Amino acid sequence: MAENRYCDIEAFLDTIPQYAGESGVVRAGALLEELGHPEKTLKIIHVAGSNGKGSVCAYLNRILIQHGFRTGLFTSPHLVDVRERIRIDNEMVSKSDFVQAFDRVHSAAKRLQKKNITLAYFDWLFGMALLLFVQKQADFVILETGLGGRLDATNAVQNPVLSVITTISLEHTAVLGDTLSQIAKEKAGILKQGVSAVYSAKEAEVIHVMEQTAENAGVPVLEGVTPADYQITKNTGKCIDFSLHNGYYKNDCFSLATGAVYQAENCSLALTGAALLQKAGILQLDEGKVRQAVFETCWEGRMEEIEPDIYIDGAHNPEGIEAFIRSARSICGKRPAVLLFSVVKDKNFEQMIGMLAASGVFTHYIIVQMQTKRHLAGESIEELFAKYTSAPLTEFDESFDGYLYGKKLQEEIPDSVLFCTGSLYLAGEIKQKLQNGR
Repeated sequence: MAENRYCDIEAFLDTIPQYAGESGVVRAGALLEELGHPEKTLKIIHVAGSNGKGSVCAYLNRILIQHGFRTGLFTSPHLVDVRERIRIDNEMVSKSDFVQAFDRVHSAAKRLQKKNITLAYFDWLFGMALLLFVQKQADFVILETGLGGRLDATNAVQNPVLSVITTISLEHTAVLGDTLSQIAKEKAGILKQGVSAVYSAKEAEVIHVMEQTAENAGVPVLEGVTPADYQITKNTGKCIDFSLHNGYYKNDCFSLATGAVYQAENCSLALTGAALLQKAGILQLDEGKVRQAVFETCWEGRMEEIEPDIYIDGAHNPEGIEAFIRSARSICGKRPAVLLFSVVKDKNFEQMIGMLAASGVFTHYIIVQMQTKRHLAGESIEELFAKYTSAPLTEFDESFDGYLYGKKLQEEIPDSVLFCTGSLYLAGEIKQKLQNGR
């Protein structure tokens, strides 16, 4: 009976629009009021950015768990199960707990409708997550923004203990703005008075926006992590060693159980954020536990090896694709590589495809069409690849059919590697089929 109830709720949530007319922060603020402001009792770390948000959340989450804290983790999107978005100590919440939280938000949503406030999909899950984090007595909560920052539902939280802003790139330009500065302003909207922050400091215009916003908001400490702060010292394709040197670490060395070179930056952001929490007296770090935590961290769908020499990665914009190419090159070395690709239609897909074709990493391309409503048609993707490369192209209507073909190619081409990228939705579709035993 409980299983049926959960399935009914899943189906109901799938009918809720992803977006609503009002800003997310307004809707979520109204929802939190109805729920009795569960966020006010929680120590919250707020994470925004264009790329790397989920990975930074994962590193921070593991560091806190390793130090004995109970954590709540709210991320998006999910790959297979909606409960992936709400985790306690890195474990999905139970179906029964999910149902109970849904019922409370459902009651609040009915009251809000009488005030002409309609919740979006993300708002529902956000409210449910906070209720569960309070119920499970989480010592720390890590919240990943959905879209943007300033108007994001998670920005209804007014009392975080730390703000983190990851790499910023041109994405969702129709909503966030069409320049890096405009997008940076939206992401920087999570900065709050009295709350220290760490951010990815690479582009001059981003640095300017962050410094100006932090000064205006009354941020006591703003720490930028630059590419000069961390250095990869060893990369086996399966494991990365890097050193971190800034105001908190003195050429300290860390090991990551991944060949994804971009994780050195994400981990550095998390490490610096943890150091800021220590500086504020909020926690006390143990060097050995920190090193163990970052080595044990694995975030699904980010250069994840799902079968031997088969990787899925959620790179979904040009900057993400650039990082993906660097990582793919380091993993395969001189070995041949096959690429399976799909993308949603509201991304800068032509630039992404051009970068992949120009990389010289891949000998074969497989194009698939995802099931999400936002998918770009497979034939459109194929036409663009044909524009940029003369390498063999094969198209499939179903993502898993393409995956099976790619696996067959990978087995036939000696010592080759198969990479699947372009969207986390693609990663999710593949993982779901594998879990279902197809």
